[in-house]
Amino acid sequence: MGYNVVAFDVCPEPYRKIAEACNISVVRCDLERDELGVDNADCAVFTEVLEHLHYYYVPLVLSKINKALKLGGVLVLTTPNVTSLFRRLRPLLGIQPVYRYHVREYTMSEVLTLLREAGFEVVKAYYSIVNDLAYIDADPEEYLKVASYKDLLQVAIRRPTKLNTLRLLAYPIVKLRPSLRQLIVVVAVKAREPVVRAQEVW
Repeated sequence: MGYNVVAFDVCPEPYRKIAEACNISVVRCDLERDELGVDNADCAVFTEVLEHLHYYYVPLVLSKINKALKLGGVLVLTTPNVTSLFRRLRPLLGIQPVYRYHVREYTMSEVLTLLREAGFEVVKAYYSIVNDLAYIDADPEEYLKVASYKDLLQVAIRRPTKLNTLRLLAYPIVKLRPSLRQLIVVVAVKAREPVVRAQEVW
């Protein structure tokens, strides 16, 4: 499509060859410490990253993304929903609700506040159903076919594992109550330059 795409990762080696085969430049970057070195970008895709950052660095990282975008540039952000049904059930089973490699997970209102404070105007925000269908015990070919409750039911009948049964039972609930879904999706535009305030860390 003619876009110049740059990928940033703290450890890009595992997928560097794939990215370069797709003409994507790969840059080793620690978002909490390094500058992006990009400006006037049309779009930033920030998926499944926010939860891996230390909370005190999040405003700084979002301001770096803001600075990298042109005015009106688009940010697409996804992150796990800490108030999802499965996150709520985990403590009842004696399990830590925040997953092992996540530093902190967020509510929708927290994500929206962080974005607005970083100079973004939220265009669209919603809870996606995709993870509630995708996190199942299935073969790779089956994953590609799962797009509805009927598909999920067929997978659960063929492979009645605990995870598949839980997904099957939970799906009608999360379908009716979107705020219990696992994934937060936000589309925002750069409305102003960021203002980074110093935070006191105790």
